[in-house]
Amino acid sequence: MWNYFNPVEIIFGENRFKEVHDALKNKNYIIITHPEEIFKKYSDELKSSSNPPLSIMTDVQPNPDYKDILELQNKFSSINESVDYILAIGGGSVTDTAKAIAAFKDKQEYLTDFVRNKKSPRVENPIKIIAIPTTSGTSSELTCWATIWDKEKNNKLSLAHKSLYAEKAIIDPSIMVDKPLGLTISTGLDALSHSMESIWNINANPISASHAIQASKLVLENLPLLTKDLRNVELRSNIALACVHAGLAFSNTKTAIAHNLSYPVTLNYGIQHGIACSFTLPMITKSMVGIDSVAEERLKLIFNNNLENAADHLSEFMRSLEVPLNLNEIKVPVQEWNNIVDDAFLGERGKNFIGNKEAFISSAKSMGLY
Repeated sequence: MWNYFNPVEIIFGENRFKEVHDALKNKNYIIITHPEEIFKKYSDELKSSSNPPLSIMTDVQPNPDYKDILELQNKFSSINESVDYILAIGGGSVTDTAKAIAAFKDKQEYLTDFVRNKKSPRVENPIKIIAIPTTSGTSSELTCWATIWDKEKNNKLSLAHKSLYAEKAIIDPSIMVDKPLGLTISTGLDALSHSMESIWNINANPISASHAIQASKLVLENLPLLTKDLRNVELRSNIALACVHAGLAFSNTKTAIAHNLSYPVTLNYGIQHGIACSFTLPMITKSMVGIDSVAEERLKLIFNNNLENAADHLSEFMRSLEVPLNLNEIKVPVQEWNNIVDDAFLGERGKNFIGNKEAFISSAKSMGLY
């Protein structure tokens, strides 16, 4: 028995950004986006329209931190009119920040209770969200959770509430063509990790698995080509579609061990999230041989029915993108890595993983991680 649910209306295709005007017609809204000039042109277009935003908040940093969100709550408190929608224009950090503001609005005590006091999130009549992703990877526009970091306390939290799904996701590949190489690789690998993590997962179901297989194949086929032709809209569309499939997969399963391993690597060693959550994929794939017949059959559909060589294929794919695949390259000491592994398998995401620690460690050693 299984359930599948995702309520987000997906509006996909080139030049679909303009449809946001109709979606926000006669509505009070604010924009949350990044401060860089590349994002300013989109907020400026709305600012000069017949229905401008009440506010434009641009103080969004990668991996949104508790204190940064507190500052945005201060700005939100200065808005004198009711807000119907938050328009999130940007990558996963923007959409995650939008979810935090949608959930807690200007109530800083609610945010603090959740982040610092470890209380369940108090979400009351959250603001509706329209998400326009400018990268293809996080799929935050298709999930009901947001990652909030508390760097001061060396902690990462997942704000999860079913009311935090975006109402609409406008996915326009034509606004993604100006993204640089490093970001393109990192976000594309995040989508691959989301999809594969949905397969070796206790929460997997036939629908999530179907999306995960499609997402994985699209990334493996198109990301290397895209790195050589960054402004190719067709390739951008294929990776954006992979991100949609990945989001529709892991929005129902959540992630698993690769992500749990990644968080301290990002927090303590500054490795981009997409790299941190993907460099272990070959080792995890190798560790899955002989573990679960259903997961194996699904993985075979990604790798031309050859699971025995899948890990090596993935390693070659990663190396072609210049992704580090051993501890020396990511500069994590062996003892620290061992602690990360122990903690990861005990965490919630680790418990989603249908494999086991012993097989993972054995595979990692045989593939030269140490």
